[in-house]
Amino acid sequence: MEAYSVRGLLADPGQVIAVKESLDVTELANGGELIPLLEPCQVEGVISNVGGEVLRFDGAGKTRIQMACARCNKPVELPLQLTVSQRFARKDNPDAAWEEDDTEPITNDRVDLEDVIFHEIQLSIPMKVLCREDCKGLCPVCGQDLNVGCCHCETRETDPRWDALKDLLDE
Repeated sequence: MEAYSVRGLLADPGQVIAVKESLDVTELANGGELIPLLEPCQVEGVISNVGGEVLRFDGAGKTRIQMACARCNKPVELPLQLTVSQRFARKDNPDAAWEEDDTEPITNDRVDLEDVIFHEIQLSIPMKVLCREDCKGLCPVCGQDLNVGCCHCETRETDPRWDALKDLLDE
């Protein structure tokens, strides 16, 4: 994804720049996990001048990712929909309110959307995913997929602090 020249947009606030891009990223690092993107992120939107040489990008994007089910570890494909709204301004612009907003810099009269889109993709990734709502997960003892079949492991956990009392009952 290339940076957009916004020199004309800064000079003429009535203009808009249409954006239709594809961000080709193969995987994202998210919390120590690498999450594959199954297709490039398709992004559409507009860059407009909102006054005082402050620009705004409003757009939407979509892609598909693959994550592991939080219970059984099977791969799950998910569509991701993202909405992007980002302000841009020159660092020396007092109208930008740098301390209050999350405003990205305009560098050499160019706006780079790649980092903004990449960040929005990361924010759209769910914390955990289930392959299905009633996923039973894996047996904590033998690792058997409980969705496929049951195992005969003893999975009842006991508190070791009560083991001395349990020994009295066994006598």
